[in-house]
Amino acid sequence: MNIAEVMKNLVEPESVAIVGATRKSGDFSMNIMEHILSYGYTGKLYPINPNAGEILGVKAYADISGIADPIDLALIVTARDIVPGVLRSCAHKGIKCAIIVAQGFSDAMDNEGHALNRQLTEIVRTTGIRVLGPNTFGTANAFINFSTSFARIKLDKNPVGIVCQSGLFFHGLPEFRLTGKCIDLGNACDIGFTEALDYFENDPQVKVIGLHIEGVNNPQVLLKTMERVTAKKPVIVLKTGRSEQAARAMQSHTGSLAGNSLLWDSALKRAGAIRVSDIEEFFDTVRMFSMAPLMKNNKIVVATFSGAAGILAMDAMRDTGLEIGNLSEDTIAKLVKLAPAWLKVGNPVDYWPIMMGYPDQGRAMSEVMEILLSDDEIGGVMFTQVAFTPKFDEMMAMFLNYLAGKFPHKPFMSAISGTYNGDFITGLQQDGKHLAFHTPERTATAFSHLWQYSRLRRRL
Repeated sequence: MNIAEVMKNLVEPESVAIVGATRKSGDFSMNIMEHILSYGYTGKLYPINPNAGEILGVKAYADISGIADPIDLALIVTARDIVPGVLRSCAHKGIKCAIIVAQGFSDAMDNEGHALNRQLTEIVRTTGIRVLGPNTFGTANAFINFSTSFARIKLDKNPVGIVCQSGLFFHGLPEFRLTGKCIDLGNACDIGFTEALDYFENDPQVKVIGLHIEGVNNPQVLLKTMERVTAKKPVIVLKTGRSEQAARAMQSHTGSLAGNSLLWDSALKRAGAIRVSDIEEFFDTVRMFSMAPLMKNNKIVVATFSGAAGILAMDAMRDTGLEIGNLSEDTIAKLVKLAPAWLKVGNPVDYWPIMMGYPDQGRAMSEVMEILLSDDEIGGVMFTQVAFTPKFDEMMAMFLNYLAGKFPHKPFMSAISGTYNGDFITGLQQDGKHLAFHTPERTATAFSHLWQYSRLRRRL
C-alpha cells in the first residue's frame, strides 16, 4: 500500500478496530468509541476487549485475530508496555496503518520508553505497517463525522487541513474551529509532516493547510515538499520553541528536535510558507485563507465609522507590505455626489457623515461600500464598525454577508470592536461568507499574509 492509500485510511477509514476499547461511558470516560458514535460516523467499528461481549451495543472481540473482515485502521488505546505486541498482531492481521494513543515513548524520561519506541520503529521497518503517533489524538475528519480523539470535539466542515504535534489544535477558538480535517502527529515515530502534506496537497476538500511544528528530524525533505505544495495551496506554519526553555520542553513533549528559529524563518520563506508568531495569528490566518480570494495588488481602502478608527487601521498597516491605496477618479466622483459638501473624500473613507445625510442610512452605507468594492485599482477593502447591540448586529451581519456574496473576487475583511463583537464575529464565521476580526491590527495582519501568498502565486 502506497503512502497515499495509508493516509486515506488514517483520515477517511471505512472500518476501524479499537484495541483496548473501554466499557466506561459518559462524561470524563474518555471513551473514543462513544465519541465516534456520537458524531454520526457510518463506517464499521470493531471494539477489542477480552472482558466484554459488546460495547455500546456493538459486538466486541477478544483480540484482533477474531475479526474476519478487512480493517482499514487500528486504533490502539492500550497501556504503553503492550503496544508493540498489539502492533505486531495488527500487522499479522494485514492491517496497513495504526494510530497509537499512549504516551511514554520518545517523550518519556525513562529508558523503557525509548526502548519501546525503538521497538515500534523496528516493527514498522520489518512489517510495513505505518504508524501515526504515539502520544496522539490521531485524526479528525468532519466530512465523514469522524475523530479518534479521546476528548469530545466539535466538527465543522471547513476547507482546512491541520497537521499538528498537539491535540490542542483539534479544538480551535470560539470564532473558528479548525477541524475540517486534522492530523496529530504526536511523537511521529513513523508518519510525519511530509506524508501529511502529501495527502492534503491533492485533497479537493482542503483549501488551506496549517502546520503546528515543534520539531522535525528531516527538515530538508519537509521543506522540499512544502515548496511543491505552496504552489497549489497556502501553507501556514506556527513553529514553536523560540526560547531555549521552550525548546527543552518540546524535547520532553514530542522527543523531536527544535532547530534554530532564525534558520526556520529563512527556510520557510524560501519554501513559500507563511510563518506566524502565535496561536491567535495562526487561527486568524488559516481562517482567512479558507475564505478569501487572492489579491491582485497591495492597495487597501479603509471604510470607517470614525476618523479615529481609520487612523488606527492605517497605523495597523505600517510595516506590513500593504499600502493605503489611492481611489480611482471614478470612485472619488461617485463618493463626492453622496457626501456632504464639507466632507473631504479620500482614503480612509468616513462613511458615517454620508449615512447621516440620508433618510435611508442603510442604503447610503450600502452604496458607499459597493462603490469601494467595485474599484478595480484597489486590492482589498477593510471595513471597521462597532458591535452595538444584538439587534443591530443581526442587520450588520446580513449587510456584510450580502456584500461578500456580491463581490466574491474582492478581498474584503472587517475589524469589529465593541462589547458584542465576540458573538458577532462567531456568527459571521458560522455563516461562512465574510471575514471579521476583533481589531484593525489582526485584520491588517490577515491582509498582509494574503498579499504575501498572492505575490508568490503571481510569480509562479
